[in-house]
Amino acid sequence: MKTNHLAPQIAPRITSITIFLTMVLMLPGLLLVTPANATAQKTGSDWTEKKCTLYQQFRDQTQAPLKQDDLGAEFLQNEAAFVASGCTARSYVCPISAAELKYANTMSLLMMNAGATGSFLPYACN
Repeated sequence: MKTNHLAPQIAPRITSITIFLTMVLMLPGLLLVTPANATAQKTGSDWTEKKCTLYQQFRDQTQAPLKQDDLGAEFLQNEAAFVASGCTARSYVCPISAAELKYANTMSLLMMNAGATGSFLPYACN
């Protein structure tokens, strides 16, 4: 059976299908390098800055009613180092006293209610 007479009609369709499939397969890769992706990365940075700002606000509110000696010097120094890093350093702010533990628990609840995860918080003992 001869099929040579179909080739001129099929060839343009095959080419169109090939071009279409190539575009469909390349589209996800192109989306990765668009300005929208840069915006998404900036949004992550903005969220980190927002969490740090919230952390500082909650810290100030939570520490205000405390006595000066309720939180130990090492605890406060380690927390200050965490904030000074833009809340990005892996700091170990270890609550030792009952007041430090209550403060850390309060801060944890406030931050998690604001949308931060527990891994953001600096409270851990080395």
